[in-house]
Amino acid sequence: MKRKQIILIVFLTISLLGCQEKVTTEQLKTFVAVETYPNDVFLDTLSNKRALIIVAHDDDDCAMSGTIAKLSANGWKVRQMSLKRHVLSETGKNPAEIICEGNELILADGYYRIGLDTMSTPYLPIPYEKIKEQFLTEKTAHAVIEKVNDFKPSVIFTLDSEKGGYGHPEHIFISKLVKDLFSEGRLEINKIYQSVYTDHMEKEIVDKWLGARMKKWGFPNASKIANEMYGISGMPEPTTQIDISDVAETKMKYLRAYEEDVRKNLRKFLPYYEEFEAKTYFAIFNKEYFRVIEKPIR
Repeated sequence: MKRKQIILIVFLTISLLGCQEKVTTEQLKTFVAVETYPNDVFLDTLSNKRALIIVAHDDDDCAMSGTIAKLSANGWKVRQMSLKRHVLSETGKNPAEIICEGNELILADGYYRIGLDTMSTPYLPIPYEKIKEQFLTEKTAHAVIEKVNDFKPSVIFTLDSEKGGYGHPEHIFISKLVKDLFSEGRLEINKIYQSVYTDHMEKEIVDKWLGARMKKWGFPNASKIANEMYGISGMPEPTTQIDISDVAETKMKYLRAYEEDVRKNLRKFLPYYEEFEAKTYFAIFNKEYFRVIEKPIR
């Protein structure tokens, strides 16, 4: 009897799994931008082909990693700097090496936020004034200035400085710090490219799709909290777009190189990316979007 019950349970489980609806490309297209922005032409005009990615966590570049891979493939010298980084357990390497020269910690001791070791939800938004109190601005600024001006990039890639994607204080801190240093003339670069979603993408991916899952899992909606706290409607609007379909394989290889603790977060912002081949997925998600910060006029 027990053997028959086990066989029946296995059969029903397999049947249920087989009946689960697979995500289609048509469903995937509902997340894609409906807006169109000017294609970027500035990067192709630069003779100094050096770029620096500056983010809080190395995987924060997921929505701009196609552009980074494209620049590297076109002969650019590209490096990544972050406050936190991940190393693969099998190789001891950082996944950023797939799309650029690799990752370097901004601060050797890794100490940039007061009380971080005691926080249970460090990703939840906090008021801008609290960011100033919690983060070691001068220490981090000194390191950023030294490393940027030593490498001498023409452009820097970051997240946006208002919402940091979805309200993570560490995203906002480092992106705003870079923007402020640039505005003050302390970084010798031409422009900052802030990675953002379009309004449609943010509503469909962050607000609806991820928001529903966070509610189901019993977690607070950081993006909604950020919008209300900062009095904004979402990320800043893009000013340019870059086609990344020709580096689909490289981008997918990079995204899938991270170990499970990171991939579970990437799934929240890149819907179903592990369920499609690179060519298919990035034929749909074939653009990356940026708000470009210009050099201040003095």
